Amino acid sequence: MAFKTESDKKKLPTMLTVLSALVITAGLAVAALATARQALIPGRAWLMMIALAIVVAPLGALYIPGLKAKVTISEVVTFSCALLFGPSAAVIAALADGAVISLKVTKNPRKFLYNCAAFASSMAVASLTARYIFPAFGNPNAPSSAAVMISATALFTLLYFLISTSLVAAYIAVSNKQSLLKLWRESFLWTSISYLVSGAAALAAFYLVGRFGYASFFVLAGAMMMIFLFYRTYFQKVESANLKAEQMEEINYHTIEVLITALGAIGIATKLNIGRVERLAAELGQRAGCSADDLKALRLAAMLHDIGNMAVPQQILEKPGALTAEEFGQVKIHPRIGARMVESIGFPFPVADIIRYHHERFDGTGYPEGLKNDSIPLAARVLGIVDCYNALTVDRPYRQKLSRTDAIDVMKDLSGKAFDPALLEIFFKVVSEIDEEACRAQTVSISEMQAEIISYRRAWQAA
Repeated sequence: MAFKTESDKKKLPTMLTVLSALVITAGLAVAALATARQALIPGRAWLMMIALAIVVAPLGALYIPGLKAKVTISEVVTFSCALLFGPSAAVIAALADGAVISLKVTKNPRKFLYNCAAFASSMAVASLTARYIFPAFGNPNAPSSAAVMISATALFTLLYFLISTSLVAAYIAVSNKQSLLKLWRESFLWTSISYLVSGAAALAAFYLVGRFGYASFFVLAGAMMMIFLFYRTYFQKVESANLKAEQMEEINYHTIEVLITALGAIGIATKLNIGRVERLAAELGQRAGCSADDLKALRLAAMLHDIGNMAVPQQILEKPGALTAEEFGQVKIHPRIGARMVESIGFPFPVADIIRYHHERFDGTGYPEGLKNDSIPLAARVLGIVDCYNALTVDRPYRQKLSRTDAIDVMKDLSGKAFDPALLEIFFKVVSEIDEEACRAQTVSISEMQAEIISYRRAWQAA
């Protein structure tokens, strides 16, 4: 695995200079020793593997759409070289593979050498350790059982994955002053799938060569290259189709946002700042562990949750004083009406349920069904918290808006009563971090449209 950072700095930090010097020195030493040792070993079949690694390295990786997974043919070749010819040949193959890949991603000499050294060093440690524990590793002539070779390959693959990704992550982390563990977990852990696939393919190649000779490996490699090129073209088309689908999804979101904002601007059904509600709800939902479908549904519900107010008389919605019991009874119908309206659209996500239950209370005293605790859908509990906070911090016909601090104090008093206590604590962190950003979430064009509609409406009322 090679890398490049976003910008090339003229002066590297001291830690980065030290790290680079250590890795490059170790890598060059390992490469020199491997080359010297391999030159003493009779036979030159391993040179064909080096040539193959150089040929397939420019093909890059095959990324599988929808999954954090990839397949790299050059890794299969270098891993196969380790199983068939041992550590020295594998180090040379990894060095050649790293050099070709690095030339594609960076022109910086230091980064090029670091990448090559990382490949060589990782291969050396992984293959030598596997050989030490399992002497049959890298020696096709040595007697060994399938269980031994599987164990040896698994150990080798694991070590190579951990060392190579850690070295690359270390360079990036030091360069950008990031947490190494967090960076590795978020950006490199998922690549373990590709290493697992490469290890399994290399083990299959090991047995294929043992049965049919080296020529069979090159036949297999040629077939793999053809399959690789076919699927890369196919997956690129799939990725393009997915991108277009995502763009259409965004257009649908913005269409709904514009329509709901227009309704809110003329005083029908919705509050004005749905962009803020959407942003806060999405962040809280993600931190609370909502599924991908629930997060999509939550985004839509954040915009549509008050659409049922269209069935509530306008004078009730805009009444400056307290509502009577009868009037509040009319307000309480809006979650059901909104859910029924949304159900007729046929969203493939549980949007209707979130809208239906977003006024339920954690203690069971909410509406429309009096659900309590975990029987209230998680996404509905999320939206209920965000909706209340937003309502408290905007002007209403019957009161002035509260400050952020005062609104949080009010909501703390309702913890365990109206709101899930655990979710509420997460929400307070969300508010402290992104509320100001969320307030700016609505686009300028929509805000201008909203202001224009309101000005026309007020002018008409004044006339």
